[in-house]
Amino acid sequence: MNSEVKNNQIHKNDFFSGIPLPDYDQLVNCMHCGLCLPACPTYALTGLEKHSPRGRIRMIKAVADKDLEITPGYIQSLDFCLDCQACVTACPAGVEYGQLVEAAHHQISAFQKKSGKTSFLKTVLLNGLFKKQQRLHLAASLLRIYQKIGLQKIVVKSGFLKIFSTKLHELNILSPKVSGYKPYPKFFQKENSDSTGIKVGVVTGCIQDVFFNNVNHDTIDVLAYNGYQVITPANQQCCGSVFGHNGELDLAKKAVRDLIDLFWNEKVEHIIINSAGCGSYMKHYDTLLHDDAVYKDKAAWFVSRVKDVSEFLADQGFKRPENTLNLKVTYHEPCHLVHGQKISNQPREIIKALPGAEFIELQESDWCCGSAGIYNVTHYEDSMKLLDRKMDKIKKSGAQYVVSGNPGCMIQLVYGSNKFNAGVEVIHPVSLLNMFYKGE
Repeated sequence: MNSEVKNNQIHKNDFFSGIPLPDYDQLVNCMHCGLCLPACPTYALTGLEKHSPRGRIRMIKAVADKDLEITPGYIQSLDFCLDCQACVTACPAGVEYGQLVEAAHHQISAFQKKSGKTSFLKTVLLNGLFKKQQRLHLAASLLRIYQKIGLQKIVVKSGFLKIFSTKLHELNILSPKVSGYKPYPKFFQKENSDSTGIKVGVVTGCIQDVFFNNVNHDTIDVLAYNGYQVITPANQQCCGSVFGHNGELDLAKKAVRDLIDLFWNEKVEHIIINSAGCGSYMKHYDTLLHDDAVYKDKAAWFVSRVKDVSEFLADQGFKRPENTLNLKVTYHEPCHLVHGQKISNQPREIIKALPGAEFIELQESDWCCGSAGIYNVTHYEDSMKLLDRKMDKIKKSGAQYVVSGNPGCMIQLVYGSNKFNAGVEVIHPVSLLNMFYKGE
């Protein structure tokens, strides 16, 4: 059966209907060469073909061809995938595996809703907390009180939450320390800095905003220190990635449109993001909204301007700090930065420019830490195996600081440093740079 007929069959079968992601060629381009296998963390954990990229592609193709039903085994295999996209980097045929998995998750989500088998945890997180940033802020405020009075430690030690759900217990363990929230200035420019006259917008994110509010402030400070006029639009919500990666395409598109509008109205020249997962998703907004008559051009405008903060500073140039701090620093590469955006040298360039900083290259720096969105909650034990491997390499590096540009990775690594007694501080590249600017 030729490709044209197959494409028609897929459209008829509704497999990719309404999903602005891959075409059928992505399924047949996989040569099953196996070069993705050594790069795949879940294959490394199990050694099973169904937990490898090529195995999953076979299953996705079988479902698309109506040769396989959406079974519990199929769903388990797709859910077990970290979506780290290391296989995309390894693939000689250029198969966009991440897009295929996202399409499959959308189909699974639709199937589960129809059959009434939607995950309770995902429903609470996606349709509850992440739908409104105010809800995340409320949850964070309650979590902060819970932590400050010492109740979290008591509940973790007692294992009380296991009575209700092991997932709740694991979520409680992984919850990072919540600091006080500091609002962002709508407009900020350093008075004594050489102005570039360039207006940049900062995306504050959802998790970054709640758990790493300081990283957003460091981003604003560093950009302003380098002469940029910094705009931080108010009322920002999720960028849509949390919804999109979990098959909730309609929720993802709404979040995307809302965020585009905020920055479109400001007419910024650059849009800066400090979260690898968000940035990777944002750079495909034009694909996501390609058939939206109202937002198609706006999405293309957004994509043409969005940059990871490390990417932007390295490409545009940044002021070298005058202060010297003698630190040993290593770098963990967020999957959606190194594989999703092909950004690897830029964060290292920033670290190596810091006076007194000794950069130590991390073994397996691009191996997934096991965070992967909410994977460390939904697949806690497997996530911990990956984290154990990562922390072993970090401890052997002898570094005092491990740098990473993604909130999910930072949460995981902070937990890992405590769990495995690594004794390292976890810090974002832009926060490290700002620390040197301030000399503290």
